[in-house]
Amino acid sequence: MSVTIEEVNKLAKLSRLEFSESESKQFQKEFEAILKQVDAINQVDVSKIDLFEKTINARTDLRQDKVERSWPVDEILFNAPEKNDGAFVVPQTVLEE
Repeated sequence: MSVTIEEVNKLAKLSRLEFSESESKQFQKEFEAILKQVDAINQVDVSKIDLFEKTINARTDLRQDKVERSWPVDEILFNAPEKNDGAFVVPQTVLEE
């Protein structure tokens, strides 16, 4: 699968990364190599493998729920640069388009 420079630039923008032209070309090559490996994995014949063979008798040992002492919220937020209503305030990372 080939990846275009435009796709690299779009991915960089979505990831909030900035690439120089040479870095974009290098990333393009590396990303194509990764996709080539994924494609090779997709070519493996798994039609004769029972997907549920290992999970049918699987056991999940769960611990008992018990109330334990927690850190006081004011102590956790003590050095927070910005806080609101008992929570950390962080910059918005996902832009709505």
